[in-house]
Amino acid sequence: MKKWLYALAILVLVLLLGAFALTRLVDTDRIKRLLVEQTREKTGRTLVIEGDLSWRFFPSVGFTLGKTALLNPAGFEQGATLSVGEVSLDVALQPLLDNRLEVGQAVLRNARLHLITRKDGSTNLDDLQRLNKREAAAPDAETTEPDVNESAPEQARRLEFVSLAGVKVVDAEVLLQDERNAGLTRLNRVNLTLDRFAPGEEVPFGFSSNLFSDAVQGNVNAEGRLWLSPEYDRLRLDDLLVSLGATGRAVPGNKELTLSGDLAYHIANKQAAFTGVNMTVGSLALDGELNVNHAPDVPQIRFDLHTPLLDLEQLSAEWSSEQGGAVSGAAATDNNAEVPAEGASLPPSVASSEPDLSILKTLDVQGRLSADQLKVQGMEMENLELNIKVRQGKASAEQISARLYDGTLNGTVSLNANPTPARFALQTELKGVDGYQLLNDAAGMDSLEGRASVDLNVTGRGLSSQAIKESLAGTSRVEFADGALRGINIAAMIRRAYAQVKGQPVMEEQEAQKTDFSALTADFAIGEGKVSTDNLRLASPLLRVRGEGETSLLNDSLDVLLNTSIVGTLKGQDGETLDELKNITVPVRISGSYKEPRYSLDMQRVFDLYLKEKAGKEAERLQRKLDEKLNGELGDKINEKLPGLLDKLGL
Repeated sequence: MKKWLYALAILVLVLLLGAFALTRLVDTDRIKRLLVEQTREKTGRTLVIEGDLSWRFFPSVGFTLGKTALLNPAGFEQGATLSVGEVSLDVALQPLLDNRLEVGQAVLRNARLHLITRKDGSTNLDDLQRLNKREAAAPDAETTEPDVNESAPEQARRLEFVSLAGVKVVDAEVLLQDERNAGLTRLNRVNLTLDRFAPGEEVPFGFSSNLFSDAVQGNVNAEGRLWLSPEYDRLRLDDLLVSLGATGRAVPGNKELTLSGDLAYHIANKQAAFTGVNMTVGSLALDGELNVNHAPDVPQIRFDLHTPLLDLEQLSAEWSSEQGGAVSGAAATDNNAEVPAEGASLPPSVASSEPDLSILKTLDVQGRLSADQLKVQGMEMENLELNIKVRQGKASAEQISARLYDGTLNGTVSLNANPTPARFALQTELKGVDGYQLLNDAAGMDSLEGRASVDLNVTGRGLSSQAIKESLAGTSRVEFADGALRGINIAAMIRRAYAQVKGQPVMEEQEAQKTDFSALTADFAIGEGKVSTDNLRLASPLLRVRGEGETSLLNDSLDVLLNTSIVGTLKGQDGETLDELKNITVPVRISGSYKEPRYSLDMQRVFDLYLKEKAGKEAERLQRKLDEKLNGELGDKINEKLPGLLDKLGL
């Protein structure tokens, strides 16, 4: 037992002597001076080390460097590009005795990175990037000849950095300041872990932080594999998985976003290419490719994306301003703000106003979007494809194509957010669609069926529902083939009305309340809150209809007059043909609303037609009797007394 105690005591003594010798043999002040000198020599920057460099022996051998800061280059505001509260390094002992620094893991606590972009586009990292390029182009240091003026003992004392096994950042802060648009984005509570630091090799990493900007506040978590080029000018994030919880002015309510894919970023050119994108936010899921170039004043975004379902009504509800407000930019950048604030509800007066489209002025977006299924205004479409452009406050969707209700859609939409309220234009063409299903889904109408084609060309001001109804202006052409007016049988209505005028019994109709037609066409003028036409035409084997009238977009009211002519054989309730109504025009009026239309026949007109027809028949009967008299004995007497008179009268 005593032998074991002696051995343990000797081991402890050796460790203590080793630690004492290590702290005496390695001059920490010289290491600090070396770091400052090497930084100035390599970068021209000033490195300030206010804290002490001290050794530690538990839980691992290493040293800790106190508060340190790398100051901004000349031409930028005073302050530090990077400051660190504490740097802790694990060090291999044997290489250190040979003046070689092999670091196991570097831990940075309370670091602060302040990136500044000036109005001319230059940043406070440009000098470091240029340095990396020069070093990459310079000959290998091992092939250069040693300085003949440097003594051998001095060379032996020089500390050589060999490797860094890994990096761990704890509770850091990143400030992104852009003087071009007075933008400020802050990341706090930043935590980063790299299993090892090895340029040219892929290494696993983990990242988390809180995000604060004028438009968005949230928390970010990411993981994947990092590849950094040996020249430090390019990086890749492979198998990247990002989760983001956000709220704010640009993100009403609270949104959860997940994003995965492979990201390649060119640091010098400020270009990012995201491939294999899979993104989900709310009810929207996207996949495809995304490219961003943030070197220009307005970042350029290019994309080719696909979604299985694009439900615009659901997205509108999810992104409605009624779901929540934003935390102010001042609050977002306050040093005491640690987590995103909860969104507050907006009053109805704000929610009913025009949407804030100012973000369109800060975007340069161009790309292609496709959707397997689209839902909008109650309508469903398939195989949607469109090209989207956003630039200088103007947005457009061009070359829109889709299949819907057994037909096709083609068109363009444009929006100009520069004037107030915003202006929009819509041109669309529908061909061969099922008109009944389309109108029923889009407007709740079930009174018209047939194969429909529609041309629509409209403009307007404002995007609220009321503004659209009041400002909408343009034209439309509608054609229906092989269809029917549901809810009315015009022929039966005329037959019943005629029987009523003649005093005949009016029997209950057994026929379906539907008026079949072979073609229905109309040109519509849209403006001042109304849709009107003066050339509605309906054709069927039995009827010819010419109509005119209007509907109000503001209250959905209808006022349409259909002048109906019977051109076929119309039979009465007793089976007899009503030839006296053939080629006579009978007015049918449509009132109510387009969802619940009411049909009525102008009975006075029918009565007048009946009296006219009856008076005509009586005149014919009297004429026949007069002809009979004049051609008989009475006629002979008149000719005797007044020769040639009947011939002059045409009798």
